[in-house]
Amino acid sequence: MLSQRKEMKTKGLLSTAASIAATAMVIRTIANDLFPAEITNYFSMLLRGLSHRFSSQLTIVIDEFRGHVVNQVFEAADAYLGTKTATPSIQRVKVGKTDKDNNLSLSMDRGGRLVDVYENVEMKWKLVCSQVPSHNHGDVNSSQRSEVRHYELSFHKRNKDLVIDSYLPYILERAKLMREENKSIKLHTVVYGRWDDDEVIFKHPMTFNSLAMDWELKRAVMEDLEMFTNGEEYYKRVGKAWKRGYLLYGPPGTGKSSLIAAMANHLKYDIYDLDLTDVRNNSDLRFLLLSISSRSILVVEDIDCSIELENRESEEAEAHSNQGDNQITLSGLLNVIDGLWSCCGEERIIIFTTNHKKRLDPALVRPGRMDMHVHMSYCNASVFKQLAFNYFGIRDHGVFEQIEKLLEEVNVSPAEVAGELLKKNSNSNAEAAFQGLLKFLHEKSNYSVNVVTN
Repeated sequence: MLSQRKEMKTKGLLSTAASIAATAMVIRTIANDLFPAEITNYFSMLLRGLSHRFSSQLTIVIDEFRGHVVNQVFEAADAYLGTKTATPSIQRVKVGKTDKDNNLSLSMDRGGRLVDVYENVEMKWKLVCSQVPSHNHGDVNSSQRSEVRHYELSFHKRNKDLVIDSYLPYILERAKLMREENKSIKLHTVVYGRWDDDEVIFKHPMTFNSLAMDWELKRAVMEDLEMFTNGEEYYKRVGKAWKRGYLLYGPPGTGKSSLIAAMANHLKYDIYDLDLTDVRNNSDLRFLLLSISSRSILVVEDIDCSIELENRESEEAEAHSNQGDNQITLSGLLNVIDGLWSCCGEERIIIFTTNHKKRLDPALVRPGRMDMHVHMSYCNASVFKQLAFNYFGIRDHGVFEQIEKLLEEVNVSPAEVAGELLKKNSNSNAEAAFQGLLKFLHEKSNYSVNVVTN
């Protein structure tokens, strides 16, 4: 009996709901017949406005584009929400990867909804996609987008300040960090007086962990880089351009290029490799500098050999004879790295390398231009131990003491030591490799003694 009553009650409710729906449809039909569309639309908008006025929710619309420029807030939200796609409310996820990315990229698909929680406040996101009608197919300048996307972010009105002042800036910062982590380092070179358009992915495996370099010097370089990257406010406060210069000098084969690779991988900075012989004059050099992105490393290797940099006194004396020549002058280079033009960009590192420091003009390497001078010297005990660990995973061995003693007596570059170790490049041949290196060092030592005697 009780179940029959429940069944009759349910049928009654359904019947009532159906009657109300039918009545609403009849009223809407009569209204459409009696009143013009403008009036019915007006009342619909009025009802929606009243609903919104009494609603406790506020919705922010984040369009994909601002005019013809990508909206950075949309980009950041797209990247950030991609990390939240594991939530149960998400049923469709887009995944992609380009040559410039290190990892797969996840993002919401059209119509997707998810709820994020920030400081115990629910943030409701929705991705809305609208089809764009095709017009002006013959116009090459017309928009090529087939749809327009925007995010809708809804939350309680009382949290408006939290969203504007804290939540959205947090998303922008998180997205920036994610891009840096996923970024592939690019290597640029000069082609016909301009930076090449084809981006080359820099895949050098060297890191500070594997860099064979004197430990104390390595630590000093890493600490200096850390202070530089965290020094934006400091540079602004003292009124200096946010840049740092490093002079790497020492004999060939001592690891100058390896140190540059380790710095780039550590900082995730792009490398701009500048061969001064590819640049015709000071104007082109200035243009190249302005074309360099922020968070990058400008490298000029073997600066003492690439071109004849005349000193400023001779430039002034020969000003008339040099007019019309396509030539870079020392003053032009100095203005680029430390003049007014050097302020056009932020977080830049400039590296010069040379085998002969004494050949460089003192004005080129003074503090403010080359702030830190790094002497890449011959192989010593700490460098050898790093090489032994890199090649064989060994931190100590019976012959290490003999090898280290010989390294104090002869000048051998890390490249030469690595070359000897590479001759036996398997763990089973570690003993043979160390004995071969010991023999090589003895021969070097005996040769040095004979040269001195003669």
